[in-house]
Amino acid sequence: MRPPRVLAVLAACAALAGCGIRPTGTIRAGGPPSAAAYPATVTVYLVHGGRLRAVTRPGLPGEPHLGIGQLSVPPTTRERDMGLRTEIRERLVAYSVVDEHGPVTRRAILVVRPAGRPDTPRRWSRTALAQIACTAQAVPGIDRVNLSSTPKLDGTVWTSLACDDFADLLE
Repeated sequence: MRPPRVLAVLAACAALAGCGIRPTGTIRAGGPPSAAAYPATVTVYLVHGGRLRAVTRPGLPGEPHLGIGQLSVPPTTRERDMGLRTEIRERLVAYSVVDEHGPVTRRAILVVRPAGRPDTPRRWSRTALAQIACTAQAVPGIDRVNLSSTPKLDGTVWTSLACDDFADLLE
């Protein structure tokens, strides 16, 4: 294309680009943005004199399994002053799955495993298992917890737990 034609085409495009646009006044968009959600809390079971006590800690919206990760976090000053401690010494990770093989309904199960080397068997105290089971079942909708890296006599490394299994340890 020759330069005069190119200039003519560009001028026509520029002229047509402005067609149909009318000036408008100021458009009100409403008030400033605000968050309507409340801060989430998580329930964590800590040890008090060999028994479990439920405490709440600040959570994060969209992080329902945060309580499991909080088990390895040292107690706050207020919790320590109340005589609370944890028996979980390593970081845990958790994710939920749905067991569709139930006899009547589907069950939500929380799978928990150590964050480090998950293939290395761990020996958990009964109190630590209770902390994990009860904290996991405090997550809305969770029925049971599967804990990995718990060696059993038959060689498997998965244990299915429920907080009811440790009713004698609850305050």
